[in-house]
Amino acid sequence: MRFFARRFLGIDLHPGQHRFAVAAQMRAADGYSPAFLDLALASGNRAGKTLIIAIAALHHTFYKLGIKPPDPNDPTDVGRWARQPYNWFHISYEGKVANIVHAELRAILTGAHPAQRGRGCPLVDELGTVIEWDKRELGEYPWIKVHPAFGAGEIHFRHTNEKAKALLGLDMNGISFDEAAFEIYLEDIRAEVLHLRRLSTGGPIFWISTGTEGYNAFADLWEMGNPDNPERHIRRLSLRMSTRDNIGYGIDQSSFDDLVATMDEHLIPQNIDGYFIEAREAYFNAASIEAMFDSEMPEEEPPKTKHRYVQGVDPGISHDATWAMVLDYTATPLTGVRVVKRGGRQALPVVINMVREGHLLYAQDGATSTTIIDETGMGGKMYRQEFAMIRPLRTFDFAGTKAKKLNLLANLKAVIDKGGLKLPRKGSHWPVVRRQLLGYKLDDRKIEQDAVMTLAMAVHHATRNPTAALSSPEFDYYG
Repeated sequence: MRFFARRFLGIDLHPGQHRFAVAAQMRAADGYSPAFLDLALASGNRAGKTLIIAIAALHHTFYKLGIKPPDPNDPTDVGRWARQPYNWFHISYEGKVANIVHAELRAILTGAHPAQRGRGCPLVDELGTVIEWDKRELGEYPWIKVHPAFGAGEIHFRHTNEKAKALLGLDMNGISFDEAAFEIYLEDIRAEVLHLRRLSTGGPIFWISTGTEGYNAFADLWEMGNPDNPERHIRRLSLRMSTRDNIGYGIDQSSFDDLVATMDEHLIPQNIDGYFIEAREAYFNAASIEAMFDSEMPEEEPPKTKHRYVQGVDPGISHDATWAMVLDYTATPLTGVRVVKRGGRQALPVVINMVREGHLLYAQDGATSTTIIDETGMGGKMYRQEFAMIRPLRTFDFAGTKAKKLNLLANLKAVIDKGGLKLPRKGSHWPVVRRQLLGYKLDDRKIEQDAVMTLAMAVHHATRNPTAALSSPEFDYYG
C-alpha cells in the first residue's frame, strides 16, 4: 500500500500510517483473503487517520482485495474477476462524519490534497478519469466508482442511525468504521449488522477512532486485538497511531508543540498517543472495577444446594437490550454466576421465557431464587403482569426523585469499593458489564447503562437480605 500511495496517489505515508497499511494488506494462507478480519486503530488527533482510511479503502477497492485474483493467461478467469462485484462500505455514526473520507478521496483524485505536495494524482494524470467521485447513490449518498476496465469496484458511504438497520441485507467486501468510539451502540451494530454483512465475502472491518474520555465499546474492541492480550484471536489485531508520527508529514514541529502546550495534560495520552484513559466524571473507581473482575472465574456456574440467588432484570422496551444477571449471595463476596443479554427487536414471550428460564434454573436442587425487575414506566408494569408466574418476584421503580437511583448506585459503589462483589472477566457479556461500569457517569443519558442498573438492582436485593441464615437458631428472651 505504501507503493500504491506513493506511485499512484503521490502521497508518502508516515510511519504510523505505514504500520496500519502493512497490517491491512497482509493476506491469509490462500494468498488473497485478509489476514485480519477485525483491525482496530486507536489514533491521536491530527495523526492522519482520515487519510489512511481513504487510501486503504481505495487500495482495497481498486485491486478488489479479498477476491481470488484471475489467471492473466485465462480470459475466462479474467472475465470472472472483472464481473464479480466489489462493494466497500465506509461508515460512521453520522453521515457528515462518514462523508469526510469522501471529501478526502475527492481531494486526492483531483490532485488537490495537501499531502501530495503539488505532485498531483499520478493515477488520474496518467490513466485519465478511471474513478468517478461526483455522483450520488440513491440521490443522497456520496459514491466512488472504479471504471469497469479496472474491475468496477465501488465505495459507499453510510451512517449508523437507528442502529444501522438500513444496512441489513447488504453484502460487503470490506468495511471501514470511522470514529467508532463515538458510536454508543457499537457492540450491537458489530454483532447484529456489520459482522454478518461480510459472511459471504470474508472481508475485513477496519475500526478506527480517536478515543473519547472514558472506557467504551471501542476500547473493549481494541483490547480484543491487543497484541499483548493472551486471549487475542489470530484474526484480530489492534494498533495505535500517534500524532507524533505525523510531524513532518501533515503537521510541523512548532504546530505540534503549540498543540501539546495548550492541551490538558490529563488528555495527552488519549488525544496524542491513542491510549484510553479514565473519564474524570467516571462514577466508579477504575481500580476497584478491575479488581472485581476475576479471570479465573467460569463464565457461568450451575446452582448449588442451599445457595441463595437473585436475578436482576432490565427488560428491553422497543429496541433496547434486555439484561438478566444472576448473583449468588449465600456468602460474601457476592459472585456473578450467569448473565444473559438479548438485543434487537424483541417479542414479549421471548423475553418472558428468557427471564423465567434463569429464575427456574437457580430455584432447583435445593437452591432458592428471587427475581427483581425494573418496572419503570408503562412497559415495566406490563412486564410485571406477564411475569406473575415467577415467585418470588420483586420490582424496582426508578421513576420519581433522583434519590432512588442515586441510593441504588451508591450502594453498588460501596459494595464494589469494599471488595464485596466478584464477577467473571471472560465470556460474551461479562466484559460488556465491565466496560459499562468503567464508563458510567451520573449524567447517563447518552451512554449504555442497562447492565449497570441490572447489576445495581441485584446487589440492592442481596445486601438487604441476610446472606446466611442460622440453621438451628436458639431464642433467649433476656439475650
